[in-house]
Amino acid sequence: MSDVTCPPDPFDTAAQAFTALLDVLGPGRHQLTCSAQTSLGSYASTTTSVECGPEDQFRAAPDPEGWLMFCHLLAQTSIAFRHATVFTRSYTTDSTSVVRGWSVIDGWPHPMGAADVFAAHCSDLANGEPIPPEPGTDYQAGALLTAASHDASQ
Repeated sequence: MSDVTCPPDPFDTAAQAFTALLDVLGPGRHQLTCSAQTSLGSYASTTTSVECGPEDQFRAAPDPEGWLMFCHLLAQTSIAFRHATVFTRSYTTDSTSVVRGWSVIDGWPHPMGAADVFAAHCSDLANGEPIPPEPGTDYQAGALLTAASHDASQ
């Protein structure tokens, strides 16, 4: 039986979120980016890529270093960062892709709407001015992620 007074380990939660992201993205080639900012303005970002197969979830295992850095930063969002996001890019062909986004709240990604994803990717970070959308890119809402249970008795 799990101890309800002890919150789950942030890295375990991040690893679950990574798996949940791959579950909703499905088969294909995906790039996952986690970005976070502290209340003092410090900024961190990491990106990893993975190719998921139709039958066995991973056709090729994710890059271990990329996976570790992604999960490490995502875990830190619940401790040291005030604002964090996760964006994914799924390649539908060599020249087209789908971008989805999530806001990270208490270390867990929550879906952003398509308009928010579009605004985040089509705004200049330096001045907030609009920039043209990338050709061949479809900006979509993030999907609700399902967390695995920490309780082994279920």
